[in-house]
Amino acid sequence: MDVQHSQPVTLKDRIVSLDVLRGVAVLGILLMNIVSFSMVTSAYESPSVYNDLVGADWYTWLILHYIADTKFMSIFSILFGAGVCIFMERAKAKGHSAWKLQTSRMFWLFVIGMLHAYLLWFGDILVAYALCGMFIATMRNWKPAVLFIVGFVMMFVVPVGFGLLLYWTMQFWPEEEILRMQETALINSPEMQAEISAYTGPWVGQLPHRAMLAAMLQFIIFPLFLFWHCVGLMMVGMAAYKWKILSASKSVRFYSATAIISALLGFPLIAIGVWYKQQHGWDPAINRFLDSNWNLVGGVFVAFVWICLVMLVCKLGLFTFARKALAATGQMALTNYLGQTIICTTIFYGHGFGWFSQFERVELLFVVIAIWVFQIFFSLLWLKHFRFGPFEWLWRSATYLKWQPLVR
Repeated sequence: MDVQHSQPVTLKDRIVSLDVLRGVAVLGILLMNIVSFSMVTSAYESPSVYNDLVGADWYTWLILHYIADTKFMSIFSILFGAGVCIFMERAKAKGHSAWKLQTSRMFWLFVIGMLHAYLLWFGDILVAYALCGMFIATMRNWKPAVLFIVGFVMMFVVPVGFGLLLYWTMQFWPEEEILRMQETALINSPEMQAEISAYTGPWVGQLPHRAMLAAMLQFIIFPLFLFWHCVGLMMVGMAAYKWKILSASKSVRFYSATAIISALLGFPLIAIGVWYKQQHGWDPAINRFLDSNWNLVGGVFVAFVWICLVMLVCKLGLFTFARKALAATGQMALTNYLGQTIICTTIFYGHGFGWFSQFERVELLFVVIAIWVFQIFFSLLWLKHFRFGPFEWLWRSATYLKWQPLVR
């Protein structure tokens, strides 16, 4: 069947628990992305860049490192994998070409991501998801146990292995190269000052620095680390969907036990990583290639703590308004994700208020909460009158090569 004559999933077909979890993820991811929007790049990895090693800023970094850093991105990846399964299953059930629709869907997500990365914010994840989405589509018919096992191997063994290999090669690096990496992570270094100057300047002046970082993420970080980690998480998400874990269909005992076991595995691993970071004096090279692996692994387990808690809330019917609000926010996840970029770049970059590198970590929490409140109520209000979020509508219309009905 031609793509143009296919139809998208209807509202009644939506799995509410997935929307609630997606809402938690899109709001939670801002807790970490706000650092990239408002501070120099190195500050995302280390609180030492701004000397945030004491007081409220230290505890803000520490708490978010335990509960947020990599956790909500992991949830997004898991949900994306589940979403690929759902999308292609339903397309096939309706007699459509699942492959044509998936290809069209990922192509337009790639286009949106490229525009996002190079015109607005280098930290875009949509390009990576579009590329991974085509790859994992070939695995949608695998048995869930195979998806789960292979996914865990891919998400851990390959990126951690690359990190350890790069750490091992450091002994052969010229000493001046290691010193350069250490110096560029200091806030008074020429590199950091150039970054501050770029993002407090006009939009055109930001382009070279943003393009450099976006290209580095897409051509170096993605093939070496991000591809394997995201694909692994997406495969686990496909398995979780097939096992009905993400539809709140398992028992209370299952979700409770999984949350407890995941917490007992995840938090100690993250704690070990924090200890090593401190022991190594927050050295950026060692942190990047060695110490960050503890959070990479532990973060996946903590992501499952979040998933199980959300499933429990949905299963038990708790917090009715919160579930409704989060479901609306999750239903508009793409709009809210891109909206966070638009709002934050307006607040922090020079084409807006120009408050880049002026907020402390604890102060950024108030900005995050304000954006959360706005996006939750905007989502609820918008979906009272429209079927999809504005960017979801554009994406769907492009996918099906036909303008989709928007007004309810």
